[in-house]
Amino acid sequence: MHEVLYKHPNDESSYSVDFTEDLTGDTTISSSSVMTAVDSGGTDASSTIITTPTRSGMVLTSILKGGTDGEDYRVTFTGRGTTTSSDQTRMVELRVRIKGLGNV
Repeated sequence: MHEVLYKHPNDESSYSVDFTEDLTGDTTISSSSVMTAVDSGGTDASSTIITTPTRSGMVLTSILKGGTDGEDYRVTFTGRGTTTSSDQTRMVELRVRIKGLGNV
């Protein structure tokens, strides 16, 4: 995993991945760039956790939404360079929690 994010089940937040350093021979990522989300049991949760990603230059962006309290999701971003047709993948662990961390 590259990063761990925490969110409340009711929150929606934008998350972006910049593939500039990963795809050095490219200036844009193609429409075949994708995002997927899988829950801890291995079930595809893409339709409930992420919106259809948007592309701008080398950046892939989506809204992270919903989720079940206590569940951890593996969100995978795959960017494909338009010039090189190379793929690079980044993963984020999304932990959905109602209660915050630390002492109250």
